[in-house]
Amino acid sequence: MTTIQQELESQFPGRSKQIASLLRLMGKPQDRVIPSVFIYGHPSSGKTTVVRAILEKTLKRSLWAFINCVECHTPRMIFEHALNQWCHWTPSVENRFTGVCRVDNVHQFVKNIQDGVAVSDTKVVHIGKEETQYLVLDRAERLRDMGSTLLPVLLRLAEMTGRNICVILLSTIVFEKFKVKGGAYEPLYMRFAEYTKEDTLQILQLLFTSTERRIELRREEEDQVEFVDLDDEFFTGFCEVIYTIFNHNCKDVNELKYIAALLFPLYIKPIRDRQVQMQEKAKLLKHAQPYFAQATDKLYLREISSAEWNREARRLELEDADGDMAFLTRPVAREKGEFDLPYYTKFLLLASYLASYNPARFDVRYFSKAGEARAKKKGGGTRKAKAEQGGGKMRPQLLGPKAFPIERMLAIFYSIINGSLEDSIDVQTQITSLTTLRLLVRANNMDRLDGAKFKCNVSFEFIKAVASSVRFEIDKYLYDFN
Repeated sequence: MTTIQQELESQFPGRSKQIASLLRLMGKPQDRVIPSVFIYGHPSSGKTTVVRAILEKTLKRSLWAFINCVECHTPRMIFEHALNQWCHWTPSVENRFTGVCRVDNVHQFVKNIQDGVAVSDTKVVHIGKEETQYLVLDRAERLRDMGSTLLPVLLRLAEMTGRNICVILLSTIVFEKFKVKGGAYEPLYMRFAEYTKEDTLQILQLLFTSTERRIELRREEEDQVEFVDLDDEFFTGFCEVIYTIFNHNCKDVNELKYIAALLFPLYIKPIRDRQVQMQEKAKLLKHAQPYFAQATDKLYLREISSAEWNREARRLELEDADGDMAFLTRPVAREKGEFDLPYYTKFLLLASYLASYNPARFDVRYFSKAGEARAKKKGGGTRKAKAEQGGGKMRPQLLGPKAFPIERMLAIFYSIINGSLEDSIDVQTQITSLTTLRLLVRANNMDRLDGAKFKCNVSFEFIKAVASSVRFEIDKYLYDFN
């Protein structure tokens, strides 16, 4: 086992098999390699970090290009960024923030690789002629939106250019969902499995390797200064507590690290205050229990930011007594029982409320991407203004929720969510859940399988609380709602 492999395996617990496989595939810089590799796994499984660390430790920077397909959302941007990185070219004031060359299509990209890229009048960079060049595409599932010909070209880039180039695709979905009509070259598959409990605990412990282990106890006298040294067993116990409490609801390692880093100062607060000894784990957990409960609601659901949490934690540290948790325990407006909804289910509920209280004729105005100019009636003024002047029309909120077809609710839902919906989300299941919770009520006969109609069964205060939790300004999308 090489020194680099040992270093990488200690840095990334649970990824020894994948690191060894990638290092074997890469071999030496002059070796011929497989044309394409497809690496997939759940989010936060270490795909991007591991691949980037391997490339950084084994190759020169000009031998690999790392592209995020969310940032580079067109084929031209992917091609130009790849050539910039391979040629070690950085857009700056001197070159007027231009790329090393302009590439408009796949044909020009292939030709530039074959002929070489002219960096200056005297220097031409030949890509993949002597040493292997790597092109890493993170969030590769976005390639499906860039045309059906791009993915087959990338998978066979080495064959088409006649150069030693390896394309590595990183994705959270399986390759079967990339299939195109014309067919494509099959890459080598590599799966990053979910972390086990032991792997997760090791990753959390790595978070505290650089943490100051000596903490100062609260002074009983002005001239008396005492310290206590936290050992490895203490950090192991804290990581096990974090995993036990939060793993059931949160499988994301990055989220667990985020929560652990913010809770640690509050966990050691009783030790600083001389209330608990370092070895008394049960008492430590009892003191920290209220903060752990609040972390689930406030931090994981992002009801407050990490900066707000840290500011409140520092305030509690400075107080002589336990202090009050008024900030951390501030109530959130809720009705219909004490429950929390998943992220996309909240948007479905918002869409149902908008469909219940907005007239259908105004959907184009509020939810169409192109927008609609306000129609004016004879005599000037908008329809809304005329209705208000006449005073003969009751406002929608006074008439109660109207029934709407499910197709209309889904159209509004897809319009108000940010970006495209993840493939793993089952919208019909979310609608069933809302109906079970009585937040949606069936408005027509259950025997009718087609043309199902619903009503939204929540108040304006409740829907405003739901909208604020996902940072959605619902007031802007409600017609005549004051």
